[in-house]
Amino acid sequence: MEKSEGTEVVLRDWSLAWALCEALWGNLRELEGGLSEPTPYLTQLHRRRAFSRWLSAAAEDKVEEEVGMAQHRGHVDAVFSYLTAQRISEACRLAQRSGDHRLALLLAQAGGGFPVRELLSRQLADWNQLVADSFMQEERLKIFALLAGKAVWKSSDGYINICAQLDWKRCLAVHLWYMLPASASVADALNMYTEAFQGSEDVERYARYPLPPYLEDTGVDLIEAAESEDGGAPQQDICYHLLKLYSDRHHELHPLLSPRAVTADHLDFRLSWHVWAVLHALHYTHLSEKQQATVHTSYAAQLEAAGLWHWAVFVLLHIPNPRQRLRAVREQLNRHCTLEETDEQRDREEFVQQRLSIPPQWVHDAKSLRAHHQGDLHKEALHLIEAGHWNHCHQLVVRHLASDAIINENYSYLKFFLGRLALPECTLHIQDWDTAGAVFHDYIRVMEMVRGIAEVDNPAYELEKIHTEVMSLCSRIELIQCLSAKDRLAQADMAKQLANTLRTVLSLQQGGEGSGSRARLPLRLLAPCIRRLPLPEDYALQELRGLTRTYLQELTVQP
Repeated sequence: MEKSEGTEVVLRDWSLAWALCEALWGNLRELEGGLSEPTPYLTQLHRRRAFSRWLSAAAEDKVEEEVGMAQHRGHVDAVFSYLTAQRISEACRLAQRSGDHRLALLLAQAGGGFPVRELLSRQLADWNQLVADSFMQEERLKIFALLAGKAVWKSSDGYINICAQLDWKRCLAVHLWYMLPASASVADALNMYTEAFQGSEDVERYARYPLPPYLEDTGVDLIEAAESEDGGAPQQDICYHLLKLYSDRHHELHPLLSPRAVTADHLDFRLSWHVWAVLHALHYTHLSEKQQATVHTSYAAQLEAAGLWHWAVFVLLHIPNPRQRLRAVREQLNRHCTLEETDEQRDREEFVQQRLSIPPQWVHDAKSLRAHHQGDLHKEALHLIEAGHWNHCHQLVVRHLASDAIINENYSYLKFFLGRLALPECTLHIQDWDTAGAVFHDYIRVMEMVRGIAEVDNPAYELEKIHTEVMSLCSRIELIQCLSAKDRLAQADMAKQLANTLRTVLSLQQGGEGSGSRARLPLRLLAPCIRRLPLPEDYALQELRGLTRTYLQELTVQP
């Protein structure tokens, strides 16, 4: 079978299932616009009519095929096929065109109810008693038995089973149209057909087993399938399960939603998921959480395999258990939220966030995991901030990004992260902020203040402010944890910059007081700070020589 033909067959089977749902639970056009609430009898009557239309439509293709094949054998087989789809007018016209006017007259009374059936039953009994039926065509006797409401009739030559060559839908149809009164409900017809293919103490099995469409033409022994007691009987058609559910609200839902009820692909949950969505909306809720989760996750896996992961998220949002739903959705995002900035990826992420109301933090969390897997520390930090994982982001920035930024004097890059983390609502959740991120953040702020001192109208106030910040940093910079040589180099660079900044600030302050000499720095302020800075050994010796020289100059100047 070509792929297009297979798709057409699948869509036809799906269409039958949806048409049946509409016939059983949909709005009835005949009852719309009424001023009063319809009675249960009137509702049942119109529901039966809608179901009859569905049965006729379901048999249409098969009947047309049989009529086309019967043209070479005569008109009787074609008439019988028309009757199994309730196409009585066409059966009458065919009988008239074939010159079989008496048969056409009987066919016109097919909907006459019980009196017509009783008269035909008596006629069959008379023929049987006189052995006249042995001279009649078996196909013609099948028509008489059908019009008489006899599913199985014993003739002089044996039993005639009108359901022998009919699929299960037409077996059900002939029970509804020709063997039950006009007031019978859908449930009455279904119960009668169920007894026909299952059998009972009073009735032998004579009807076709309700096989799914993909098994109807496989040559399965349908009577033996019904008789199987080892649990290996073929799956029943989804349409049969829908009818059972309509007749009994407590009918089990698990076999109805099994993919085997409609397709040979046991992993195809497309129709099953949508049918469950409709049934759930109709307040059929007797499906366990585990079975619901199976339907949802299986269909989501199909969508994911087809590249529709954003729709898979939509399906997973229907999982009833909150913890399972959260886990399934986030795992789906983790697999498919990539770092690629394509239009398609952007549209799908926008869909899950805006249409499905997925928190943006979940998407960024998934992207941070992808960046971590790819070793992209920059994007990992970016998405950790957006995901609200401030403590994790702080650890990443301090341990992997801060040292490079300090060494390369790329202060704006580091400030982008630390500025976001420095907000009060973030620092409350960050461990060791005061001894790590805050130190880097304050250091960058001091460097920016020093660079902008020339543009300030009143530098004295700014110098005092810088002096206070530098004094604070001198006592805190040694608290930075160094895990590598690069970290120690960055710490030493910060210490050098602070030492130079402190010396410059004190020199400017002394010059501002009119001392006239930048060499006379207040050692009582400079020496304690220099001593606390984690300077490299060579730079510490250099600073010590400078302090000693300044101290000797002060002793020489003193009277």
